[in-house]
Amino acid sequence: MAKKGPIGKVEGFYIENNLSKNIEEIASDLNRPVSSIQNYIKKNVKTKKENASQPKAGDQFARRPGVVTMTENASMMADSRRRTVKPTTHCVVKIKEDE
Repeated sequence: MAKKGPIGKVEGFYIENNLSKNIEEIASDLNRPVSSIQNYIKKNVKTKKENASQPKAGDQFARRPGVVTMTENASMMADSRRRTVKPTTHCVVKIKEDE
């Protein structure tokens, strides 16, 4: 009988490091259904590869022993990823009524 429930960290590590094998082999090694292995690969493995190809703002910092400086490029990358929040105008509180 195959295991049920979410795939744990150890099983996920095994799947990610044995992608050269067939999915059926991985499923039999972990005693899991093939569909759960396929779902794990779709949700987790591809997103990690895509994220690895994109540069991060932390990679753009200037580093020296004891000093880290944010460069202009890192600042621009951080600003572009930051969410913008529109100011709300319906939150006005009157402390004293106008006469």
